[in-house]
Amino acid sequence: MKTVVASINFSPDHAGIGVYSSDFPLFLEESGDEVTVVTGFPYYPRWHKREEDKRRLFAAESHHGVRVLRGYLYVPQGKLNAVRRFLHEVSFSAFAFLNFLRAGRADSVVVFTPPLFLALVAVIFKWLWRAKLVINVQDLPLDAAVALGMMKRGFLARVFESLEAWTYRRADMVCSISDSMVATIASKGVKPERLFLVPNWIDAHAAARGAEAGNFLPRFPEAANKFTVAYAGNIGVKQGVDVLIRVAKKLEAETNLHVFMIGEGADKSNLMTQAAELNVKNVTFLPFLDPAEYQSMLSDVDVIFVAQRSGAGNNFFPSKLLGLMARSKPLLVAADPESELARVVADSECGLVSPYDDVSSIAASIRQLMSMRDSLDAMGKRGFESVLQFDREIVLSKWRADILRL
Repeated sequence: MKTVVASINFSPDHAGIGVYSSDFPLFLEESGDEVTVVTGFPYYPRWHKREEDKRRLFAAESHHGVRVLRGYLYVPQGKLNAVRRFLHEVSFSAFAFLNFLRAGRADSVVVFTPPLFLALVAVIFKWLWRAKLVINVQDLPLDAAVALGMMKRGFLARVFESLEAWTYRRADMVCSISDSMVATIASKGVKPERLFLVPNWIDAHAAARGAEAGNFLPRFPEAANKFTVAYAGNIGVKQGVDVLIRVAKKLEAETNLHVFMIGEGADKSNLMTQAAELNVKNVTFLPFLDPAEYQSMLSDVDVIFVAQRSGAGNNFFPSKLLGLMARSKPLLVAADPESELARVVADSECGLVSPYDDVSSIAASIRQLMSMRDSLDAMGKRGFESVLQFDREIVLSKWRADILRL
């Protein structure tokens, strides 16, 4: 099978979609397929291109035997607003169109979305090449924006909704990573026989090896000998991690507690301002960590915090969750109790779940976790055992077989 895989993110991008859009082509190559990747120049999660890439329009390279065609994309600096995001996604998709031409005819096209415009490009080449089109939906940003009140369902939203539904209905297979997201996509008119659940995957045993403990916390004397809670990831409105600042303030009397807020995003400056206004003393803000630093952090902190704002649970699922469970990390989740995130964590008994924005409940969960420190290892191990069902070989072998049957 000759396949073109398209994604805005690809290795060395090491977060979000890039984790999966980088590994899937490798699996196809290992399975004997001929694979070409169409992608942009690396920039994520720091939103900065490498110096050598800033003036490049195209590049061709090999990644573990996979042919990779990169194209220009505009990477906005400063606050990411709607216009800048639009230019970011359209610029990438325009150069992706040209790289599809460079890639040559394929039997199948697999596109990871968002962005929506990349799926539109893929539909064109499905027709030109008479290829099978597979759309893997990692996020539903438009639905999330409307559900969270970040965007009104006006004329522009309806136009994008129509385009999104149109592309999905042109695909031979539309798959997504959670039952709730599959249900949302089904409501857009995709035929049931073309709709598949393909959960994100992980090489659990490889991920479990992690990094040696003791290399992260010693750098922060303010956290010495304290119970540590860390959030690490994108700090945007959708994630809603501002609640952790209010929880930290509520728990300021707990002198043996320290919180790390790690990452970047559109809402980070607001969180830092909020922390300063509340005079929060038990939170340390850090930028994104590189992969080695991230693994060291996971080895050292006691609990990882994961948040999902109310109303967002049907439209995205935290891609980092499997990695955290594979590392046997106890989790503290703030989300709608009926969300898929809350269900997964509760069913696996690998953490505690509190309703999103319930500061008192989240604070009580932290106190409970502090009181059961000797039981945290067992809690984390239950997460590892649960994540084995999402093993890379199991998930990707089934997905590839489904594609071959199209």
